[in-house]
Amino acid sequence: MDRTVTVAPTFTPFLVHMAARDGGWRMAMLPFWLLAMLGYKLGLYGRDGLKRFGLWLMVGGEVRNPRLQPSIDAFVDRQMARNIRPGALQQIARDRASGVLLVLLTAAPEIYAAAMADRLGFAVCIATRHKRTASGALLAEIDGRNNYGAEKVRRTEDWLRESGLDRGELLITAYTDHASDAPILDFADQGVLVGRFARPSARWQQVGWGK
Repeated sequence: MDRTVTVAPTFTPFLVHMAARDGGWRMAMLPFWLLAMLGYKLGLYGRDGLKRFGLWLMVGGEVRNPRLQPSIDAFVDRQMARNIRPGALQQIARDRASGVLLVLLTAAPEIYAAAMADRLGFAVCIATRHKRTASGALLAEIDGRNNYGAEKVRRTEDWLRESGLDRGELLITAYTDHASDAPILDFADQGVLVGRFARPSARWQQVGWGK
């Protein structure tokens, strides 16, 4: 989703948006989040821990519940109004009109990704999942793994199996803007590069992506 359907990333803007609610006292935690991102870049820990820490720091132990939902809805409204690629909207409309089953496969958290997928017209959203309380509130803790890299293939295979779909009978097209999606591009029948990689590098051309 990020930089494929959207123009800019969504996760840090979501953290900032949520931290600014209720007087914005959590905004004082922003320097610690910036330091955490630096630690990730230095290889001190992985994306799973980084996301979990960011949500806990900037949102809290519960990251989606009835009290937080209006703020989450406002964030989704803002993304839909300001951060969606016009070309993505056009392609989504064309694919939907052609009868394509649209699946949003993203590392973004289900906290807001599911709502954005619904607003964009996707039939299915496979996003990073979060643990739940007995009442159904989402927690900062990730359920399983961050939906990134090879995890996207595993989650897609799980969804196909649960949906009763035979991979051999499907023609799958994957859209991406980033080389981290190499596993899902290999899994798909064809890949489409957008955004930064609209003109693929020699390596991407060599393996056939973007054709």
